[in-house]
Amino acid sequence: MTLSNPVTIKLGGDEYDLKPSLKAAQNVSNRFNGFQNAIAAVAGNDLSAVTYIVRQGVPLKQISTDDLNEAVYEAGTRNIIGDVMKYVVRLSNGGRDPDLEDGDGAEERDEGNGVEL
Repeated sequence: MTLSNPVTIKLGGDEYDLKPSLKAAQNVSNRFNGFQNAIAAVAGNDLSAVTYIVRQGVPLKQISTDDLNEAVYEAGTRNIIGDVMKYVVRLSNGGRDPDLEDGDGAEERDEGNGVEL
């Protein structure tokens, strides 16, 4: 498996890395009663959900919660939901980008099925 890099999000003139971690995954999953609900909240442009999730990925030492909330608001949730969703998906996949995983067994599943390897 290939570990992913953090998801970079642009807020105002600054870029922040949303870093996947077990703690962030647990916090997001618990807050929304599962990752699917977190994704639904983000897709619905829920400002509270988006700011909460972004806060989980950006260390407090980089920016205060009040300043981060203001930056998310000024960026506009609809402009950053793609990156926030990507982050939630990585949290739900052990911090890995599901599109970059190696050895997912695709070749084994296709073997003997008339698929040329």
